[in-house]
Amino acid sequence: PGGPASLPLSVALIIYFNYFYTFLQLEPKDLAEQLKRQGASIPQVRPGVRTAEHISQTLERMSVLGSVFLGGLALTPGLIEAVTQLQTFRGFAGTSLLILVGVATDTARRLRAEFQLAEYDVDRLYEDLDMRKL
Repeated sequence: PGGPASLPLSVALIIYFNYFYTFLQLEPKDLAEQLKRQGASIPQVRPGVRTAEHISQTLERMSVLGSVFLGGLALTPGLIEAVTQLQTFRGFAGTSLLILVGVATDTARRLRAEFQLAEYDVDRLYEDLDMRKL
């Protein structure tokens, strides 16, 4: 660890295993068969082989994007450290950054929901309610 090839190797392994694991967990042929048995279908895609092909293409695209994102996430602390010559980012691995991004996204979503709820006049919702009948 720490050699010149360790960072590119770890990024390459992250990309490969993420791509591999996606297809290990979601087998397109099995998923297409399950959809067919349940009577469900993807709009504008015929059930059966076409559905499996469509799922496979979609998974490939999503896996490539997700793998590149995770690889970039793993690469970020090393790049920041190389550019700034600071050792402070040594504790921030890809997992730490992923958790930080997840928490920030969740917090932003919750704040947005609270702001939207604040726009409603909640007291007016209960004006017509006769409390004596309850």
